[in-house]
Amino acid sequence: MEQCHSCNSQNGRRAFVWLFIRTVVAAICSFPLLLYMFGLDISLNWQIVLATIVQFFCGWPFYVGALWGLKRFSANMDTLVAIGTSAAYLFSFYAIFADPSRGVYFETSSVLITFILVGRVMEDRSKSRAKSGMRALLSMQPSLARVKRGEEFVEVPVEEMAEGDLFMVRSGDRVPVDGTIVEGSSAIDESMLTGESIVVEKSIDSPIFAGTVNQHGTVIAQATKVGAETTLSHIIHLVENAQKSKAPIERLADKISGVFVPIVLVIALLTWFAWAFIEKNPVEGLINAVAVLVIACPCALGLATPIVVVVACGKAAQQGIFIKNAEAIEKAQKINKILVDKTNTVTEGMLNIEKHVIDEQYFPLIKTLCEHSEHPASQAILEFLKSKNIVTLPSMIAFRSVPGRGVSGYFDERNYFFGSPTFLKEKQVPAEELEKILADETGMVAAFGTEKLFLGYFILSDRIKEGSKEAVEKLQSLGIETVLLSGDREASAARVADALGFDSFAAEVLPEGKAKFVESAKRKRKTIAMVGDGVNDAPALAAADVGFAIASGTDVAMESASVGLMRSHLMGVVDTILLSKAAFKKIIQNLVFAFGYNILGIPLAAMGFLNPMVAGAAMALSSVSVVFNALLLNRNKLPK
Repeated sequence: MEQCHSCNSQNGRRAFVWLFIRTVVAAICSFPLLLYMFGLDISLNWQIVLATIVQFFCGWPFYVGALWGLKRFSANMDTLVAIGTSAAYLFSFYAIFADPSRGVYFETSSVLITFILVGRVMEDRSKSRAKSGMRALLSMQPSLARVKRGEEFVEVPVEEMAEGDLFMVRSGDRVPVDGTIVEGSSAIDESMLTGESIVVEKSIDSPIFAGTVNQHGTVIAQATKVGAETTLSHIIHLVENAQKSKAPIERLADKISGVFVPIVLVIALLTWFAWAFIEKNPVEGLINAVAVLVIACPCALGLATPIVVVVACGKAAQQGIFIKNAEAIEKAQKINKILVDKTNTVTEGMLNIEKHVIDEQYFPLIKTLCEHSEHPASQAILEFLKSKNIVTLPSMIAFRSVPGRGVSGYFDERNYFFGSPTFLKEKQVPAEELEKILADETGMVAAFGTEKLFLGYFILSDRIKEGSKEAVEKLQSLGIETVLLSGDREASAARVADALGFDSFAAEVLPEGKAKFVESAKRKRKTIAMVGDGVNDAPALAAADVGFAIASGTDVAMESASVGLMRSHLMGVVDTILLSKAAFKKIIQNLVFAFGYNILGIPLAAMGFLNPMVAGAAMALSSVSVVFNALLLNRNKLPK
């Protein structure tokens, strides 16, 4: 699979290099011809040379595309470009040799080819950035693993591992394949899968997953899924499939061209026929037929969408919003349901002390224990105690740490325990009230006690980001249904959903579950947006009609999404939707204007009221009008 991906990548880079070379050459050759329109003195020989290079070297892909369309008995954008530019180019030679007073139109064909090539370069780069997300996902799986061979653990390529192999994962290493722990215990950072910042405690018989990071100690596990069967590979497969779809707006011009081109050709032939056999003036008929082809040349149509995309993306970038393609602009304005991942999106992703039910005389003991622990809960409590200027006790002995569960130590010959309720139960701390605490509290519980006495607890929670509630309210005012997704337990997710006013929520959602939420909503003919930040969100971000990635998240999320929010704030989603509504309105206006110009101009050209020179000027004017209309988008103001 990776080999094919590499080959496709190399072929893509080679094609882009040639496209870029053609675009640069077209721009260099077209610029003098464009200046000729404004009075620059360029000899006719030089005009012919420059226009020929643009027409047949730079414009060669259009002829190839038109030929393919001809073989399939269909017409597309390439057909329009090839016919229109060829008409202007060839008529220029007719004017040179038959009627020099009529002028030449080399700049018309050359500038048109240049504009459309620039648009294709932009489109190619967007596709290339999307593919880099796959490379980021693949890089999360280590290339080597410590596998038991005989009596020793030796490093072997991950590709050589098989189900049932025993492998070792040391502290700080990434897990190479999915497996089950058979020896040791640890705390595993599964944020790349779950999106949650709290490490997960693991012991014998606990599952571990490829790509996750071992935080403490060394464990030995037995491989259960390898190669394409691992959870990480499955996520890669989901993202790859979701990214295959193509935006309807990208096919709009080709679809219309399939009908438009044959009609234009028929009109041009009828024009020549009518002038030749009815008016008895075949030369004038040829001139008017060429005028029809020139004025029908899709310069304004070719610019209608890309120029709006350029302006919209530039304006969005000023607000810290990076829109990757026209598909996002088209679909964002139609969003009617949005799924929002909780951690790092509407919350800070950092634990905060919500409340504590414990006598402050025990704070020095707890601070001393926390200073010897790397668990996120310990670090949050330590910061809280430091802010109260609590002192550290020098008399602790026999410190013990159970990764992911808790810590213990002796003070004045008494053993104190601090950690999860499960940890205290294992140490036989009499804490029957913990069951009620767990039922009543919505946050994470960190309990404290001795072998004979339960002394109290802390409640930790993830802080809600400032402005998240206002963003949710704004989305709802736009008629968008809001849903909160979280890997947390139901009580924690319900607390955040209620505080922010979400329409609904779902708790304990796995990565595959998020993507299924998206697919289920899409089957109900909804236009779905997904907002997330982690690798666990990547399948859902890619599967959604519009994926929004928070910049504080992973590179994979940013690459899988169609919109990147550098401000790490949900209000960026609101801004994107409002901007997309304004941009898509401009796109529709430009398309209507481009075809309206053709509908008006073609009959005038056919009747002899527009010669090719005037038709070329009108075509240029239509392009200027389309650009000017797109630039008006800069006047739209986004909410602060």
